Amino acid sequence: MLTMTNADGTRLISVMLVDNQTLILDGFARIVDAQPDMSVIATATDGETAIRTAHQAKPDVILMDVRMPGLDGIQTTRVIIHDMPETRIIGLTSYDTDAYAIAMLDAGASGFLLKNSNAERFIDAIRATVSGNTVMDTTTMNRLNQRLAAASARTSTTAEAFEDNDLPDFTSRERDILARVVQGDSNERIAASLGVSVSTVKTHIGNILRKTGQTNRVRLIVWATRHLRRL
Repeated sequence: MLTMTNADGTRLISVMLVDNQTLILDGFARIVDAQPDMSVIATATDGETAIRTAHQAKPDVILMDVRMPGLDGIQTTRVIIHDMPETRIIGLTSYDTDAYAIAMLDAGASGFLLKNSNAERFIDAIRATVSGNTVMDTTTMNRLNQRLAAASARTSTTAEAFEDNDLPDFTSRERDILARVVQGDSNERIAASLGVSVSTVKTHIGNILRKTGQTNRVRLIVWATRHLRRL
């Protein structure tokens, strides 16, 4: 990454914008450049240009339109993350579909937001991804949780919800905790329901993340959408 600083030496977050509509690019550029800790260093209007530009500009964060003619945002993200794994990409779309969110995170994106989100949400997301977090539109995340909870409820036990020969070697306790995580339960609520300490729950969740190759709850929930039975 290229290091950019303010006049006082404070490090700036370098941002690249990718969208096939110039009006949207201009709008995002104004929002980002208005922040004291960020700067737009490059833009692109299609996937192939975005890949070339990302290699040249080496931005910290890319706001990536999901739907573009030619190479779409999902394919573009996959290529950039393969070549530049340290880059953080946030997928953006006007179409509120779970499939886009899942596909972008699968491609390596660190977040997924709807374009009608407010400016503060975009800025917070950029800062969060730089800190190593994954961000997702609240409505999309809630809907994924509801789908997972409904699918889990259709099984006779929480463990059965995740019975699959292709799954990692979860213990029965890990299966129970995983089912509760995807239903949106907090660590405290899970601990209370199982009669264990919060630290014990955290340990189990850490093991689940390790076994699934995920880095946080958001990615774990997306992972679960493809493994929960009868989803």
